Amino acid sequence: MKRFAYIVLLSLLCACSPERLAPSSADWSLSASILDVQGLGQTKVSYGGDYGEHSEFEVGDVFGLFVLNDSDSLIVKNLQVYCSGFDNDGGSVWSIFKSGNSVDNTSNFPLSEILSQGKGYFAYYPYDKSLDVSDLAGLKSMVEKAYDNLPFDQSASYTNLDLLVASNLEGCECGEVKVAGKQVSLTFGHVMALLRYFIPSGSVKYDYTFSGKDFTPYLMGTADGKDEFRFLFKPGCVLDVCVKFVKDKKLYKFETGNSKNIFPITTEAGHCYFLDEHAPKVPYSTAVDMGTSVMWASFNIGAEDDDTATAGNIRGLPGYYFMWGVNQTTSSFGNSSYTNYNNSFTAGTKPKELPAGYDYSGDVIYDAARNTWGGEWRTPTWDEWQELFNVCNYKVEPKKITLTSKVTHNTLVFPYQGYNNGTTVTDPNSGYYWSSTSNPNNSAKANSTMFKNSAPVQHTNADRYTGLPIRAVF
Repeated sequence: MKRFAYIVLLSLLCACSPERLAPSSADWSLSASILDVQGLGQTKVSYGGDYGEHSEFEVGDVFGLFVLNDSDSLIVKNLQVYCSGFDNDGGSVWSIFKSGNSVDNTSNFPLSEILSQGKGYFAYYPYDKSLDVSDLAGLKSMVEKAYDNLPFDQSASYTNLDLLVASNLEGCECGEVKVAGKQVSLTFGHVMALLRYFIPSGSVKYDYTFSGKDFTPYLMGTADGKDEFRFLFKPGCVLDVCVKFVKDKKLYKFETGNSKNIFPITTEAGHCYFLDEHAPKVPYSTAVDMGTSVMWASFNIGAEDDDTATAGNIRGLPGYYFMWGVNQTTSSFGNSSYTNYNNSFTAGTKPKELPAGYDYSGDVIYDAARNTWGGEWRTPTWDEWQELFNVCNYKVEPKKITLTSKVTHNTLVFPYQGYNNGTTVTDPNSGYYWSSTSNPNNSAKANSTMFKNSAPVQHTNADRYTGLPIRAVF
């Protein structure tokens, strides 16, 4: 399907000739087009906007057509509609055959009479000549059967599995069907969802899993040193994908999923889910609009990994502790732990040697939010914390503070969990959170918040080796 996506089908065509005949004023006509696959923005797997692709028909394509009357009786059963060429305007020329799709078939078919009786329409692609459907219930089960027969090895069958449907049958609507005067317009929609990703050419497959099952995608093509893979799956399922591959003796991983189904991505028909190294672990839909220049995560980094986490309690869970500029959580904190970590640091300037006034927000080398959650998540700068304080009212409760936006009226909850300068928590009735900004006058210190029994305040003297939680933004 590579050509112009709009087709015109005349009501009376002689099947022995692929030529387009001029319609009379009494003729009904049928047109068809195909919806693009739509990409989704700001999800766990595709934050960059529309990763769509265009579907088009070409010469030799055949779709099947069913027509129902007012009594829901089938008056057309699996009629073949065959693309025989293109006219001078680029429109597809289609021929109708009572049986078979060969241009040698000489049967005329009175489509005008049938379309004029039609109430319900169901068209699908690719055509299946062995399809035996005799009633409305059989039509409605076609899509479900397609889901049931969808294999996890699609290495050679991707195209034939990409089912397109245009239907206005109640309980089986897909795509779009419009009737205007004597014109019936079919818009085919994709009934499956699509996974799409690229890996460097020459990589060796290590492990591909979808919802815990091994899958084999279709190699769509190679360009600019990358192989493009695609995999179809049914909508309405939780997207949980892991792609591991080896390149130059190094193991790489693209992964999306959800922690214990707390924030699942439920797939939709006709949508493309794009997976790459920028895919965030936690979906952007979990963020809160507080009327500031950034979106704020609704819970602390690491809360999603808590064994007790649920959608109802995650905002109150403490999450992980991090030392400033260390892009991962560690088992211990304090000066000796910071020194040990810095001694093993192999890329860039060591965190403890970053200068006064330095800000690392978004730098994966230092930013635990970017390194842990991926995508565009990052640790907020001190200015972004100040911006949040300025637009919010606050309410202090036992072991937490709730900020309410004066702009959007949305809320954020910050649980208190104190700080860790060794292996135990100190001052658990206060809430400290890192910013990505170091103290402008002291290279051993960095800026953090402090929540207690008063308004949020700036705390500029936190030792960089202190373990504090992080609330991410994007």
